[in-house]
Amino acid sequence: MSNRLEIFAPRYKDMKVLIAKYKVGFNNEIVFTKAKHLAGKRFAIKGAKIMGYPTTTNGTIECYEVLFDDLSVVQDN
Repeated sequence: MSNRLEIFAPRYKDMKVLIAKYKVGFNNEIVFTKAKHLAGKRFAIKGAKIMGYPTTTNGTIECYEVLFDDLSVVQDN
């Protein structure tokens, strides 16, 4: 079972996704809720891979800065 993470949109200036440290699980499914061009698409990434990225703050909480290109697209069966 995957940990579902809802994120508004990637950070377009450097194509990174900010993922809150406290939300990272073993398997993570990411859904973008405000990016219209990504509507209906799901992405996946392992927690161990996320934890290898540098951290930053989104202004409130500590987040991992994950490269958008490192997310895997989830195919529906």
